Amino acid sequence: MTNSPHVVLLGVPKEPNHPSSSGFCQKLETFLRYSKISYELRDTYPFKAPKGKVPYAEITHDGQTVVVPDSHFIIQYLVEKGLIKDPDEVAGLTMAQGAESRAFQAYVEEVLYPAILYDRWYINENYAVTTQEAFGGTLWPLRLFMSWFAKWRVTDALYSAGMGRHSPEEVYRLQKEAFEALEAKYAEHKYLHGGELPSRVDLTVYGFLAKVLSSDGNPYFSSLVLKSTALRLFVGDMTNLLFPEYGSLLEKIR
Repeated sequence: MTNSPHVVLLGVPKEPNHPSSSGFCQKLETFLRYSKISYELRDTYPFKAPKGKVPYAEITHDGQTVVVPDSHFIIQYLVEKGLIKDPDEVAGLTMAQGAESRAFQAYVEEVLYPAILYDRWYINENYAVTTQEAFGGTLWPLRLFMSWFAKWRVTDALYSAGMGRHSPEEVYRLQKEAFEALEAKYAEHKYLHGGELPSRVDLTVYGFLAKVLSSDGNPYFSSLVLKSTALRLFVGDMTNLLFPEYGSLLEKIR
């Protein structure tokens, strides 16, 4: 491993001692915290990012600073350059288990999380809570514009991807199916593959669950998780291990 690599994680503004309001930003910070690499957070907005979305990272190593967008490719870069160890290798996963993890991770990122975003931005009462959480500290005229712009961006992306074409009942069914899959896996083992250490999929699942549970804008899925002993234990163990400063999250899952 090279000497003193450092990562600047550029993402949406984050409250102190609180998970990020972006699932992908929280996922990336979870990987960074677990790997023990030096990192810092820096506020930005999606329209400033190289691909028009967050997170992206400025990675300094070997006398150079490289800008890498997208949480998946940031993690891949860090692993391939030997800046962090691959959690799957550390956890001792087989190639078959790694393939299963990648599929499950894609399910969480590409089906469950968009379904939760639908809940936050399409359902009026949840939209009001979401914009208050995201822009409540912004002056009123700017808050109104930023809320409208964020809703336009998110709902347009969800509609283009297909999630926005579903009815609320269909979206809640997708959320429930994903919840049942997660609960079934974590009811059997502390980590998805039953080992003693978390792998990539565990870090990813935790990042998204921490984000979801820290918001009041997605009450349906949060209520499912909070009723699950297995998932509450998983989130609690991971929070105590990696983010013990998240006091409000720990209090919520007790």
